[in-house]
Amino acid sequence: MSVAAFQKKNFRYVSDGKSYRNLLHAGVAGLVLLAMGFGVLQASRSSIFLLKAVRVESLSPGYPLSRDAVLEMAKAPVGRVSLFHLDMEPMESRLIRNPWVKGVVIGKQFPGTLSLKIIERTPVALLSEGSGRILYLEDDGSTFEDRAMVYPADLPILTGFPAGDLPTLKALNQFIETWFSSDRLPGLRLSSLSYDEKSGLKAMVLYPMKNQKLMRTVIELGLNIEEANGVSSAHLRQVFDYLSTRSQPASKIWLGDGKKIVVKFSMGP
Repeated sequence: MSVAAFQKKNFRYVSDGKSYRNLLHAGVAGLVLLAMGFGVLQASRSSIFLLKAVRVESLSPGYPLSRDAVLEMAKAPVGRVSLFHLDMEPMESRLIRNPWVKGVVIGKQFPGTLSLKIIERTPVALLSEGSGRILYLEDDGSTFEDRAMVYPADLPILTGFPAGDLPTLKALNQFIETWFSSDRLPGLRLSSLSYDEKSGLKAMVLYPMKNQKLMRTVIELGLNIEEANGVSSAHLRQVFDYLSTRSQPASKIWLGDGKKIVVKFSMGP
């Protein structure tokens, strides 16, 4: 058998133009990937990609953690590690251990910056347990504890509500938002809210009267959370319209929809 015949029989795909080009392209692609991998490896060792700065995204006014406190908790290895080799998990773990951190988003910004975004906890009230422990209550019904009690906002104090009952706490937040929003009565502020099975809900509120003098008012509803959330908007409007037009202490009873609401007044800031 001639050489030409042997090649034709055994290497016909190699000598075929298309197959040869595919083989050549595959080889070139492999070399390119190898070169890129080598380049990335070299880049990862370059001082250009050394971690040089940590950027903390803006925190809300009044939030109890400062930028410096976040940096101290994160303990980012500035000047010691390339962004390529930086392990973010230990930083996440340290930050999330703080009771005021609900979550954290960490991002690498090449060539040398790390960004930290704190997902903040935003309490709406203080929840007092029967044992004397004080918890912060968030608007989604979740609770957390910070024994230092560093939050500066003037939050209402809630008593008589179970800390572990998420559906009840969600309904409680709905009630507070519906009844005591400053949109319903400008200047209105809930000071405390309590509940027991015998007397129902009792709220202490502070609001300006018609003459702008502050009035501290006890509202005794005699209802549970579910019943209070069922009070019509028209009935609520009647209650707060009455409060906003008073210039002297008074008492009034509303009877409506089978629900009795007693409002007692006492003067003083």
